[in-house]
Amino acid sequence: MKTFEDYRLIRKIQAGDTDAWETLVAKYYDQIFSFCVRRCLGDRALATDLTQEIFLKVVENIGDYRFSGKFFNYLFTITVNVCNNQYRKKKLAQFELDETVLPSESETAVHQLIKQESANELQAALNQLPDVQREALILKYYHELKVKDIATITGTGVATAQSRIHQGLKKLSRALNREEYQNG
Repeated sequence: MKTFEDYRLIRKIQAGDTDAWETLVAKYYDQIFSFCVRRCLGDRALATDLTQEIFLKVVENIGDYRFSGKFFNYLFTITVNVCNNQYRKKKLAQFELDETVLPSESETAVHQLIKQESANELQAALNQLPDVQREALILKYYHELKVKDIATITGTGVATAQSRIHQGLKKLSRALNREEYQNG
């Protein structure tokens, strides 16, 4: 259903419908911004700039977009690439993560642990992870993506994505000194 809705919106955008563009941006803006905030170590100003850059890239290339998978994966692939390019340009200073960015509802054990940890402690632990592991954990636990979608978005195999999540959880566990994360 979501894929068909995206298909209709993109077709309208390709035909010049600006209202459809606004609908598409409204549909995905918060998820993209949230990922960017976490990926940018909590720097909301930089995340805002990157989110705008991401949607600018999408609008510039929407005419050439072909439906060969989920639009969401296409959008997150652009998002990951833009964020990675930012990291290649310069090393970021660590910023505190605003508590409002954390998910409010979830039943999984990892989400329960995330809720229990202070936002600053969790962000500091995430910041210690290698970029590829931090990215995989953000996509998995903050955006609740499946491993195969994470693999597609990051341009890796499923086994590599699983390994990054597993290794990231182990390192996050050590950083937070909590055994509960190892079973995620």
